[in-house]
Amino acid sequence: MWQNVTGTSVVIQVDSESRYNASVSSWTKLGDGGVLVYISFTVTDAEPFDPPQNVTFENVTASSVTLTWFPPTQPNGIIVLYTIFYSENSTVGKQIVPVSDLPERPSPGSPFVYTLTRLIGGTNYTFWMTSNTSQGDGGVQSEPFSLLLPEDGQSDTQSTSIETIY
Repeated sequence: MWQNVTGTSVVIQVDSESRYNASVSSWTKLGDGGVLVYISFTVTDAEPFDPPQNVTFENVTASSVTLTWFPPTQPNGIIVLYTIFYSENSTVGKQIVPVSDLPERPSPGSPFVYTLTRLIGGTNYTFWMTSNTSQGDGGVQSEPFSLLLPEDGQSDTQSTSIETIY
């Protein structure tokens, strides 16, 4: 006599933007019933759950700043670009940086590095970043920080200051 199974489900967590193969088989009191169904599926990108991590700076000059950061801990897909926002007073600029334009990191534990140029010495800038998959940035951004660039002719150690904004 056959007994019908009305419903069995299994929920698994998978990474975004990957192809998966799965098989479904049955078991009875007598043992393995053999593989019944093979399935393949692809999970598409979603927006990142969190922003670029540990955004900081190095190599500050009167006209440039080198930013370093790590990818989001929950990218929810393949990060295709980063956007660096910078503001002074009420003006906001942005630099879109495709991942393909970034120098290769020496190891997965190394930060990304990008030098933002054409800044104005003696200006107090606020910087923050977002990361994008093919679906967008998820509306999440890194913690902003302010940085006073040195004036032309001054060393960066004389007048550079930083302030984290909460």
